[in-house]
Amino acid sequence: MSLTSASKSLAERHAADLLAIGESSLRAEIGKALRSDFRDGTLGISAEGKFSSFYAPFDWVNTRADVVIVGITPGTSQATEALVQMRRSLMAGRTIEQAAEAAKQSASFKGTMRTLGARLMDHFDIHRLLGLETTEELFAGAAHRAHYTSVLRYPVLKEFANYSGDAKLMQRPMLEAMAESGLPDELGMLDDPWIVPFGPVAHSVLEHLSGRGLIASDRILGGLLHPSGTQWNRYNAQLDIDSPKKAMTVPGGPAVMERSAALRETVARHMAAKPDQCGSR
Repeated sequence: MSLTSASKSLAERHAADLLAIGESSLRAEIGKALRSDFRDGTLGISAEGKFSSFYAPFDWVNTRADVVIVGITPGTSQATEALVQMRRSLMAGRTIEQAAEAAKQSASFKGTMRTLGARLMDHFDIHRLLGLETTEELFAGAAHRAHYTSVLRYPVLKEFANYSGDAKLMQRPMLEAMAESGLPDELGMLDDPWIVPFGPVAHSVLEHLSGRGLIASDRILGGLLHPSGTQWNRYNAQLDIDSPKKAMTVPGGPAVMERSAALRETVARHMAAKPDQCGSR
């Protein structure tokens, strides 16, 4: 479990900034709907056109993990919780590494994203592939097996609002550079993990990275919707709550069904492999 030297240096650089601002002010600045001198200036990392990114402590890597759950980018709510937790940890005298670990664990895939994400993974037997009763354990008793991350490690904003990803993500130089420099380094610290992207955007970025030879592709379990809780007609299609005929009439339904079928085939192929190629380690 660790930080890279570059991540540790970045965290150390901003430690004094976090200690110098009050918690209520920190929350207000990160959540601003317009430009914030603190978020976009002091913590700012890069900017390009309508897009900007800022530092939040999502660098810590669980190097024991054999499962990686990948989102698109942390939102401002996640970033706020991570920054507040890091500030509290630093004020309590913890080291940079300890503060970064606490921050990452406190803010990754919170609330309904965990329960819906687990429901989707279980529906496709990913829990069986991993040797779990349910993938909800990855957020609880089996959290030591999981590493939570995003294709864009640091929070990305579009016109100072949360960026939820789109098909052109890797066509934007700033975002492409962030994805290609961050995630491959993280995955390189792990021992051939299962990789579960949440949503088609994250999956497409992983496919881009594997096509560039930056990550391995054989253990990517792609095809799930992102568990953001805003696409219930599509969730009903993917969870087979709706009939196949009805699912095909849902906006985006045919693509959901196609990705679902591909994921079923991928999981079945791995399940049919030698026992030592899947399950817990």
